[in-house]
Amino acid sequence: MNFIIIPWIDWDSYLHSRPHQLVKEALRRGHRVLYLSPGWRPTKKEGNLEIWHPFSNPIFGIVRGVLRGEFFSNKSSGSSEKLTPMRGLLYRPYEDKNRWAFASKFISEFLTRKKLRAFCDPKDRNVIIFEQPFPLVYHIPYLKTLGYHVIYDMIDDWSAYQDAPKYFTQTEPYLLQHADIVTATAKPLYQKALQYNKNTFLCPNAADIEHFTKIRREWEKPEDLPDKMPRIGFFGIMREWFDVELLKYVALHRPQFEFCLIGGYLEEIFEQLKDLRNIHFLGQKDYSVLPQYLHHFDVTIIPFLMNDLIRSTNPIKVYEYLAGGKPVVATDIPEIEGMPYVYVSKDQEAFIENLDQAIKTILVPREIEAFLESHTWARRFDVIEAAIIGFRN
Repeated sequence: MNFIIIPWIDWDSYLHSRPHQLVKEALRRGHRVLYLSPGWRPTKKEGNLEIWHPFSNPIFGIVRGVLRGEFFSNKSSGSSEKLTPMRGLLYRPYEDKNRWAFASKFISEFLTRKKLRAFCDPKDRNVIIFEQPFPLVYHIPYLKTLGYHVIYDMIDDWSAYQDAPKYFTQTEPYLLQHADIVTATAKPLYQKALQYNKNTFLCPNAADIEHFTKIRREWEKPEDLPDKMPRIGFFGIMREWFDVELLKYVALHRPQFEFCLIGGYLEEIFEQLKDLRNIHFLGQKDYSVLPQYLHHFDVTIIPFLMNDLIRSTNPIKVYEYLAGGKPVVATDIPEIEGMPYVYVSKDQEAFIENLDQAIKTILVPREIEAFLESHTWARRFDVIEAAIIGFRN
């Protein structure tokens, strides 16, 4: 098969999320994959994988560099610079306040259509997977004439994001209605999708078991981890769904615990927690070293606020924490209730009690292995392949 992935995340991001895992599994099965990078980058080819952006052409790269001052100054313009006509045209095509969006979208979508037409193999199955409802969804009728089957991999409740593009409210219903197949990561998303498309399948997240069982090795402690124990670990993105007040409360009531936070974060989150001596912001870490850090955590945490976004979340990290053989203490996230060695907490006091209990817990590896056998990316890709074959038949 030939797969085109329209993801929400760049291929080279320090985060290694669902699109990366699905691509890896597709490649392992011998499929061709075209990954449409949401951020500008030159074209990159690795075996059956091609990473591409509409403005991957070196000419656009040179113009972009000039606009950003990369050839004449050491200063990078960043995303906060004033939108000039050419800057808006070339690499900020879908920004709401971009006056040049029409021309930018026209060029981007023209080049994308041309690329998808060239990638399509009439002798094989061709599949497009949308991870977000980008405006390209309005080209679905045309893509189907080329022979593409369209899948919407529904991974989040986009309406619950503070900074989600406004056009998602129009593009997502259109995508749900016109996709051949919908896969949903959580039960609330599954129920929502069913209202639009009966060909909907539940396909939660999973873990790269082999990657995270590397934790069983004797890794050296990373230098930026505190020497004191126990260490309470988190990795992921810390944004508006991160429960700052909970973590502050827990850190103050358990000063003997060292809280180690890995990943990007909002500045306001850092400002509220930076003065607590037992909270450590370790910054972004490459996916390859996460097992090493996980090895030196005693307990892992998922301190998320309860809102519409989190109620529809099936967090990848819970599977990865378990694959690494670590107990998990979390807030009351419906999707993770009943998982082995996962302690769900209704309030702040329960979170502390669960931390105390988790630290004393002796895990039985076979129990975790039995649970994870049905939560691998191979099993998830089986669902997608079976849906494609079933739809064709």
